[in-house]
Amino acid sequence: MRGIVDRKQEIEELRALAQRAPSLGLLYGRRRVGKTFLLDHAWADMRHFYFLAADTTSEMNRAELIRELSEWSGNDYVEADFPSWRNVFRLLAQLAESGPLVVVLDEFQYLMGQTDDIVSQLVAIWDRELRGRPLTLVLCGSEVATMAGLEAGDSPLYGRPNWSARLRPFDYLDTRAMVPNRSPREAAYIYGVFGGTPRFLVTITEEDELAERVTETVLSPRGEVHLQLERLIEQEKGIREPREYRAVLSAVADGNTETDRIAAAAGLSDRTHVVIRALGVLESLELIWRERNFDAAERTPWKNRIADHAVRFWYRFVHKNRSLLETGEARRVWRQRVEPYLDDYMGKVFERMCREAFLRHHDRWGLGGALEWARWEGQDRSRRPIEIDLISRLDDGRLLTGEIKWSSRPIDYDVHLALQRDLEDLARSGQGWAQGALDPERSAGHLYFSAAGFSDHFHQRAAEAGNILLRDLNDLYVA
Repeated sequence: MRGIVDRKQEIEELRALAQRAPSLGLLYGRRRVGKTFLLDHAWADMRHFYFLAADTTSEMNRAELIRELSEWSGNDYVEADFPSWRNVFRLLAQLAESGPLVVVLDEFQYLMGQTDDIVSQLVAIWDRELRGRPLTLVLCGSEVATMAGLEAGDSPLYGRPNWSARLRPFDYLDTRAMVPNRSPREAAYIYGVFGGTPRFLVTITEEDELAERVTETVLSPRGEVHLQLERLIEQEKGIREPREYRAVLSAVADGNTETDRIAAAAGLSDRTHVVIRALGVLESLELIWRERNFDAAERTPWKNRIADHAVRFWYRFVHKNRSLLETGEARRVWRQRVEPYLDDYMGKVFERMCREAFLRHHDRWGLGGALEWARWEGQDRSRRPIEIDLISRLDDGRLLTGEIKWSSRPIDYDVHLALQRDLEDLARSGQGWAQGALDPERSAGHLYFSAAGFSDHFHQRAAEAGNILLRDLNDLYVA
């Protein structure tokens, strides 16, 4: 039985919230990130009542809540006595008179937007009838935009929550805690395939081989993770045309990064406004993220990328092979169409891992925090293509540069020499940041990440230079 992973800060804050009642909290995040699990463990030793709303009418939800509240409290409440949500909230306030009470209303978005305005009725009771009563009310939901809107300036609830948090998937290190006793490389593969969504990760047991688990849960049309990813867009109630959003996600996953190319690939060239809207919604759901070259001009177009590793794996390997998978060929797809290309796929995953690792470990590595972290892709003045994986402006103003390589063999010192040449050519081409990266007074040195480590020669030259840091997978997985 797994315990709580990572959410220590949230649990401490939720328990503190209950100590200063009356208090109101908001918790939201995408489905399957562990919101309910967190709330179920935060007050295990305290008097608390949990209600999960359904996607039905306000009347049906209110009747069910009264029924469950009767069972929980031992009181025989009659539905007819609570014709509005104001009556329900008044009852909860009365129940808190006998002692501190925590109430969780989960999937709160299903209670909103109907004729009986639950938010306004909550505010009416909260402002007038809760003084001095030790009631902690937590509103939890998985429709991110709807729940975040409760804090907006035009919301009746504005200014009233004492605590608010968005729960996100795990990073690479907390993902490994969900799948203990794996080598760093295998843990990285798991992160690349399943992402950091807790509900996906609990499908993996310690005894599972990676190939077996990916085949059975992700590739197989009957697999739990497969079914969840297949319905990912449909689960977001605010999306009216799921097929358009799926088309946009598929286009981005295929490497189309700018709006016009995404529209063309998605078959929406004549409706670019639909693509722009979809990209905005998908970014708010953290399924897509945007990047552009380091120090790019303000008007430089953003490049869109898939943010969630499980979603990216789905579109790279599952969506494209769905005909074979539907005919029961999941193992063949793994052997012939996934495993041979998995290391190529892992390159972008590793770049994200290194960014997350820097956030965790920069102090330990003797570096300041990153104010900016980006790549650079383009050409120098002689039209030579150049890609640099890591350029970061640190909080002390200095520039850190480096490369990130998901490799099967240790990388050699020639990677550093190639970076130096690239920086020199870009500096001569007028890139001011490259000039700064070459200036000993403005440079924070060079940071290289390699999944398979570094040659002895590279280690020797790095030690002699004094401004080169080398980090491999083992360094990333230090807790």
